[in-house]
Amino acid sequence: MNKVGNYYPELDSLRFFAFLLVLIHHSPYWKLIPTWKTIAEYGWMGVDLFLCLSAFLFARLLYVEHQEKGDINIGYFYLRRALRIWPLYFFFFAAMLLISIQQDGWTGDMLKRSIGMLTFTDNLFSAFLNYNLVIWFSDHLWTISYEEQFYLIIPWVLRKLYQLRKSTSLLILTGAMVVGMLIRAIFIANQIEHPAIWVLPITHFESILGGLMIGLGLFDSFLKKIPAWIQLTGGVFALYLVTLLLNVEITQWELMFTYPLIGIGTTLILSAVMQGNLGPLSALFKNKTLGYLGKISYGLYVYHVVGIWLAKQITGAYVSPERLLVYPLTILLLALLITVLVSMLSYQFLEKPFLRLKERFTFIKSRPI
Repeated sequence: MNKVGNYYPELDSLRFFAFLLVLIHHSPYWKLIPTWKTIAEYGWMGVDLFLCLSAFLFARLLYVEHQEKGDINIGYFYLRRALRIWPLYFFFFAAMLLISIQQDGWTGDMLKRSIGMLTFTDNLFSAFLNYNLVIWFSDHLWTISYEEQFYLIIPWVLRKLYQLRKSTSLLILTGAMVVGMLIRAIFIANQIEHPAIWVLPITHFESILGGLMIGLGLFDSFLKKIPAWIQLTGGVFALYLVTLLLNVEITQWELMFTYPLIGIGTTLILSAVMQGNLGPLSALFKNKTLGYLGKISYGLYVYHVVGIWLAKQITGAYVSPERLLVYPLTILLLALLITVLVSMLSYQFLEKPFLRLKERFTFIKSRPI
């Protein structure tokens, strides 16, 4: 792994590929290209790759802080997360709320979903009221609420785990996984409709636990004996097996295999990239352009739904939907271009000032701004 201090450059590239999966998932596709169709239908797995990466990095960076400082400054952790997530999130929320009010008028549902977004409980609203379609271009932002709930507990959990033996930590995390799987089984048995299982941390958690396990080094002695390319192949194969199962939109017992396979797949892919020695792939992950795109991936994720909508409007004016290949391909490429350009501006003028402020509360330096 080409580690620079406490910064892992390859993970930024991996983060961009995670975003790309999500972009393809939300964009139109041509069904006659099987691979494209499969990636589009199962591209939501990019969200799990994001989650796995985040969990890994928190486990590693907070461990360094714990070792050097003797503890974790939990207040500073929350402040760093707020300075990274909140400025863009609340800017986007405010802009979309104004557009929604202008176009649709103020409604009770809009108030309800605004409360969910303001309190980072939108995933709880989404679980039982469906995705947030009331506030324009916000249906994907349940993930921010999900992650904020993860941030709320993770420093407390890690502070405790750092004090335990690896075998004990593994036992605790495995126990948490078993409890979560039992809760998911109860949801399935009671036919709780989608997207409840998908958007709740208590039923969708394997990728996070996998990232924590890798970050805590619980499998280091085992994984170091397995070549990176075998781990990568195993990870990709696990995700391929997911595509042979019914999609997550259907509440059925196959989900008891789907989510563990996603967790195994994302964890092995992360471990393989961390280990390096993947030949041309490792060189690709070190590409500075991909690394930069990964660095602005938070903006890419937040803005991409708007980018897709704009791309559809522009493409529809010049390309007929009957051109089954050119139409969706144009939308995808144009959406990528628009989203990248907007995210670059957002990173430079909205996010960077807060990232510089965040540095004041950072003990362990990682990614350069």
